[in-house]
Amino acid sequence: MQTTSPAAAPPVREPRHAPVARLIRGGVVEGVHHGSVVVLDADGTTRFRLGDTEAAFYPRSALKPVQAVAMVRAGLPLEGELLSLAAASHSGEEHHLAGTRRILELAGLTEGDLRNVPDLPFDPTVRDTWVRAGRLPSRLAQNCSGKHAAMLYTCRLNGWSLDDYLDPAHPLQRAVAETVEDLTGQRVARVTVDGCGAPLFAVSLHGLARA
Repeated sequence: MQTTSPAAAPPVREPRHAPVARLIRGGVVEGVHHGSVVVLDADGTTRFRLGDTEAAFYPRSALKPVQAVAMVRAGLPLEGELLSLAAASHSGEEHHLAGTRRILELAGLTEGDLRNVPDLPFDPTVRDTWVRAGRLPSRLAQNCSGKHAAMLYTCRLNGWSLDDYLDPAHPLQRAVAETVEDLTGQRVARVTVDGCGAPLFAVSLHGLARA
């Protein structure tokens, strides 16, 4: 945990990525892939960096573990497999859906309380079986449903409203933003909406590695 106030937000700019991989065929460079990389020690010392590690970017699902930390700090009591569903994407297999239902049950809620975007299972085999059975996209099958169920459980435990838990001004999302700033050591640069409907916070690659 950071013990000092977060530093300034990372700059919002086009990232200055560097070549990280080249595809060579018959002695000819057929393609070049650009990106950025940073490696930190456990104490935060930078051991390697390449490209632009300081520009703001949206971590997408890589931010889920940090969001889960915010929920645990707010009293979320999940452990083991159920906590992993809160901290990662899933592929929509039956045990993932069962775990998400279990989180909702612990909160006294149902799939109808979820506010994430409906989708088909991410796993191709599961998705094909789902479609052949005539099943439609659902919030439970969407790969972020575990996180959303945990968000609802956290809200229930704290007496926070449920219908608007995805509003950036909601106490839950304010707690997430504070945890993002605490663990990355920098202010959030921008806020947008992730593919699942949850608020998404822009940080630097260096900040995410620090978290």
